[in-house]
Amino acid sequence: MKIFSFGNLSERTNKEQILAKVREAVMAKDENLFKDVNMQVDTWTPFKEEDGADFTFVERFKENGGIFIYFESKESFLEAMKQYIVENQWQPLCSTSMKMEAVFKDSGIELSRDYTTKRKNIVSITDCECLIAHTGSVVVTDACAGSRAAYSNADTLLIYASPSQIVASMKDAIKLLKEKYKNRKPTETVIISSPTRSTEIENQLVIGAQGIRQIALFLVEEE
Repeated sequence: MKIFSFGNLSERTNKEQILAKVREAVMAKDENLFKDVNMQVDTWTPFKEEDGADFTFVERFKENGGIFIYFESKESFLEAMKQYIVENQWQPLCSTSMKMEAVFKDSGIELSRDYTTKRKNIVSITDCECLIAHTGSVVVTDACAGSRAAYSNADTLLIYASPSQIVASMKDAIKLLKEKYKNRKPTETVIISSPTRSTEIENQLVIGAQGIRQIALFLVEEE
């Protein structure tokens, strides 16, 4: 039995609902509708004030079609991975991330650096720069992943992150990257929100037709 599976996605995401309201506003031709909007102030708020960014990220990430699993320690994560690798046939498990090499060191789990595109069902695991609560997105660069192939060639993408990497908004993510890479910048930065979607095949929505089919996030508490 597979560990990972996708449930039915809601027909309309939060983003689509917002766009629908914007379209309705335009059709109403009310020029004063947005007169009180302050573009200098963040409009994002958590689902509940007491929940904060952590809860919001998890909910948005799952709404986007991602699979979320929380671990209280790196040791519990590694034990679970041994089971996941066998049950989901994640062999070889690919990674070019130095962070992942350190995490899996002495665990008995081997990582391959071979992202040959001719091979089917490439499973890749990498760390990330940060997690954006507002959109439920993962920010990855070729600097942290070790190569572009780590996320561009993956059929199943596994993300390793810690709660401290959750930021509220895109603005916070950009600020974090600027501070981290003051002297050298990654050649590529990608924002991953969900498995890929395409309607090019008979106008039918197909998940993973051109790229990532499954994305899972392991949120691991680290000392």
